[in-house]
Amino acid sequence: MRGTKAVVCPNCGALNRPTWEFCVRCSESLESAAPAAASEPTATAVGGELEPSATAAPANSILLAGVVGLALLSAAGWRAVAGSSSGTAPSPSFFTIGTEPQALPTPEPRTGAAAAYESGRRALSAGDVATAVARLAEAAAAEPGNAEFKIAYSHALWRSGDKDAALALTAEAAALDPRLRIQHARSLDVAGRSEEAAREYAAILEASPGAVTVRTDLGRLQFRTGDYKAAASNLQAAVEARPDDPVLQQEFAYSLDQAGDRAQAAAAYSRVLEQAPDAVISRGLLADNLVEQGRKDEAVALVEEGLRRQPQAPLLQRQLGSVLERSGRPSDAAAAYRAYAALAPNAPDAQQILARAAWLETGGGRR
Repeated sequence: MRGTKAVVCPNCGALNRPTWEFCVRCSESLESAAPAAASEPTATAVGGELEPSATAAPANSILLAGVVGLALLSAAGWRAVAGSSSGTAPSPSFFTIGTEPQALPTPEPRTGAAAAYESGRRALSAGDVATAVARLAEAAAAEPGNAEFKIAYSHALWRSGDKDAALALTAEAAALDPRLRIQHARSLDVAGRSEEAAREYAAILEASPGAVTVRTDLGRLQFRTGDYKAAASNLQAAVEARPDDPVLQQEFAYSLDQAGDRAQAAAAYSRVLEQAPDAVISRGLLADNLVEQGRKDEAVALVEEGLRRQPQAPLLQRQLGSVLERSGRPSDAAAAYRAYAALAPNAPDAQQILARAAWLETGGGRR
């Protein structure tokens, strides 16, 4: 479990409680979130307000024997604490000149439920799933209105293999705290309950249409289930928010391609190659797209350009053979197929490709 310091969302920069797993503002995962910088007033978002908490004074501050017992600070003392010689008043989120500092929050006593929760989380981190299930069940039963306890208990149940019970708990937690709905939707998705997950994602977007992470998740779910037209719509919004993500761009391009929008798909594939020119799969998909549009010479040139960059790439050689064959150049296609088999002699389709080359060389590809 993270410490008491607030953590910064890696997607939107919002401050969040250290125990939250998803950002309160954008629903991004906080798994890799960093603690707030020591130079910033540490705060956590709570219902639109900020809760202050203790921050370390700079190295050149007055030696303090105890924060709660601070004496009144003069303006000169403030300059020492702030490390400034200008006499500018400190941030109002700290103290006011000439007054005592705000009282630090008194730590809440660890109740039986909280102790069980902490014990269960530690057990889960250590891989002791049985103990985690027992302790977190105790915490959740003691405080049935605590969404955080329910989510932790659901994680333990999921690890134990009881996915139905885990999903029931994420649903209860989401009902208590709507910010956890994305976690419930993702759990449904991972469990293979795609239709329910899609409905949950859609409901979240109805309330928060600008939630890019949710739109991305829904688009990718639709992509995996073959609903390419819907996927393209959601992934377009995601791509506009994250234009530098080539993987997201390729998923968007492929969705467009499968939905029949060849021209827009070609443009999206091209943007992938601008960011990642050695992306072999994207280059091959764009080549296929261009052939489908009747732009065969462009397709051949595109694959040949890739081979100049990566002459030892077997997939590009096979792609070149395919594009040449569909462009009515059987002998050139056969040569490309043989080059592929030479580069990847142990590939599962190497012998099949060699047989294809021989067939083309004997006139099988002539019309």
